[in-house]
Amino acid sequence: MKIFSGTSNSEFAKLVSKHLNCPLSDVIVSKFADKEINLVINENVRKDDVFVIQPTGPSVNGSPNDNLIELLIFIDALKRGSANTVTAVIPYYGYQRQDRKDYSRAPVSARVVATCLESIGVDRVIVFDLHAGQIQGFFSSITPIDNLYAESYFIKYINKNILNTLLPLTKSICIDELVIVAPDEGGVKRAVRISQKLKCSAATIYKDRRKANEINKMVLMGDVKNKTAVMVDDMVDTAGTACKGAEILHQNGANKIYMIACHGVLSGPAIERINNSHFDKVVVTNTLEISEEKRKCYKLDIIDVSWYCAEAMKRSILGKSLKELYDNPI
Repeated sequence: MKIFSGTSNSEFAKLVSKHLNCPLSDVIVSKFADKEINLVINENVRKDDVFVIQPTGPSVNGSPNDNLIELLIFIDALKRGSANTVTAVIPYYGYQRQDRKDYSRAPVSARVVATCLESIGVDRVIVFDLHAGQIQGFFSSITPIDNLYAESYFIKYINKNILNTLLPLTKSICIDELVIVAPDEGGVKRAVRISQKLKCSAATIYKDRRKANEINKMVLMGDVKNKTAVMVDDMVDTAGTACKGAEILHQNGANKIYMIACHGVLSGPAIERINNSHFDKVVVTNTLEISEEKRKCYKLDIIDVSWYCAEAMKRSILGKSLKELYDNPI
């Protein structure tokens, strides 16, 4: 077993390798003068089971396109080096929001990415919290894909940092005062699953989009008055929708408002919006690289999910089931 790290989230790869007690393998990734990627693998991979850890979303020094091409070149180099198997560990699957044809002549870009990965012979793909479950169907049965859900980390954070937080008069939050909120109809199933495990109520926000990253109307369906509201979603991008959702919850009487999401894309004005929002905390995982400047945001908490990823990698090599990880990974 050998582990390689791309450049899009090397800190996450180091944490994974530490959990597995397996040092990262030697590779040099640089760019030519014209910005083409140059990759040199400095050790033998013949007949090895190899993992490449590379989110294909935005990073501090690379765009989603840069990071995707780097991953494809990485896989090609390893296959040509006669690796036994190559597993692409993609904590954040780029282009995953473009998963269907919802207007005339629209591309299904998530499918394009899957086709590219399969065409160069990747043997397995491991991802975190796909935006839409049907993306797994974009891969053929020849290329199995493991979609790891971060919900158990959400529940652990809620239990440790919200339910157990002491309020004035040493009164902790009662489960009846907690409500899990889906920010849109697509997140209802996730919110309901979490609320059932916590045995608390759930609510949802109906939103009508004019275009990407622009909301026309938002309406709350459910009761949040005098409660602690926790919005759960798969990602936070520009945070415009999330912050408008927090405003809706505040207007409807929520005492405290939290946001928990797997992927912290945090594009453009996201941090500024979060700082000026009604959120008490916005919580994301470390599936994507988050700059030091963004980490300084006092409302931002980051959950480490590297052990979960490492365990899934180990089980895929040993042939063990992942069902236990889905049910209770931590």
